[in-house]
Amino acid sequence: MPASHIALAVLIQILWGPIYTMVKPTLAWFPTLMLVAMVYSIVALCCTPFVPRAKTPRTTLFLLALFGATLQTSMVFLALKLLPASTAVLAMQLQLPVAVVASWFMGRDKFSLKNVAGSLVCLAGVAIVVGRPEATDAWLGLLYMLIGVASWSICQAAIPVVARDQGLTLYTAMARYAAPQMVLASLVFESGHLQVIESVPTGAWFAVLGIALFGFALPYAIWYWLLMRHRVDELTPFLLLMPVFGVIVATTQLGEPLPPSLILGGAVVILGLGIIVLRRRRPSPGRATGDVSARN
Repeated sequence: MPASHIALAVLIQILWGPIYTMVKPTLAWFPTLMLVAMVYSIVALCCTPFVPRAKTPRTTLFLLALFGATLQTSMVFLALKLLPASTAVLAMQLQLPVAVVASWFMGRDKFSLKNVAGSLVCLAGVAIVVGRPEATDAWLGLLYMLIGVASWSICQAAIPVVARDQGLTLYTAMARYAAPQMVLASLVFESGHLQVIESVPTGAWFAVLGIALFGFALPYAIWYWLLMRHRVDELTPFLLLMPVFGVIVATTQLGEPLPPSLILGGAVVILGLGIIVLRRRRPSPGRATGDVSARN
């Protein structure tokens, strides 16, 4: 991977870690689904004038948006509302072992005992971080996060196969489908939208704009651009950096405690992820795995 691509992959984690953490205080002002709807609406409105028309079929875009944006972000935001931000960001790292399982079922990877071992270590690390949650909210938060990471991981495995666009074009097209999906979900499951709009301070609106542009539009555009040029197993190691930045922000800016269980569990999670992403034997030069540009 070129040095410039490595720098971009690191930049994504620098943006994702803190932004996902800072979503938590923003949820104090907005209903969860309403916030997600606003984020994708902003992305669609701001980015559509600057991208060409998507070539990916509409049905495909609808499904990618449903599983890679609407369902995923809704579940992650619900988890952030119920769990400490540092715990939620670490639990989000389950997306890597879930992606491994998804790749097996889709026939894009072979069964590996190494990956099984790494996945089990990740689960042990998350169990250490969470401990034995007594509150119903904690269990619900974990369930929401698992649904979110499963949805996102499956979508990432499918995108290089089914998408005909990349980068900002693909993500903007997905946002155009995700925005009305989320607006409908918010109208059905939430109420009091006008009262919320009238009571929210100016700073909260700037936070929503920052989350949409710097937590979603920019990093996801770069991610999908890289995803169409590199295999998933080449990019996923960089996700190891996300909880580092996220926990730092949670403890320094949100004042969340940093108990020994969080440090130990986080280290075990990173160890498990490291086992999964240990460099494998490179494919033969004639094999074009995950390189969509080669077939365009």
